Amino acid sequence: MNADYFKLIPFDQVFNEVHVPGYNPIVNIENFWKKYDINSSRDHIVAMFLGHVDDPEGIMEQPDKLQLQAYSLDLFRALVAYYLAHKHNFNLENLDIPFLPTKKLSEEELKFRQFDYALFGKKD
Repeated sequence: MNADYFKLIPFDQVFNEVHVPGYNPIVNIENFWKKYDINSSRDHIVAMFLGHVDDPEGIMEQPDKLQLQAYSLDLFRALVAYYLAHKHNFNLENLDIPFLPTKKLSEEELKFRQFDYALFGKKD
């Protein structure tokens, strides 16, 4: 068996977790958002994307490989939980999701995001 397939085993285990008695997708969703705020989640996804397409200008600070692996598994677990919550009509209105970032944005990041919003944001 190819050694790279062993890296995929944790993703397969996510599907096994949903069959454990007492599994609650809401808990997995809340745990994800407690660990990653919206800004760090965006940064991880962009880092994974730029890691694949190369980032010669060094636009993003690259998290280490283990952080990205952990994030991708946590994100997959949250996506499965969201799917099951919607499939089984769980009430998502009372989710305890912190919307404030866990880290403060630097001036440069704030200007960059404001520029992005002005350029690509909602146009009414």
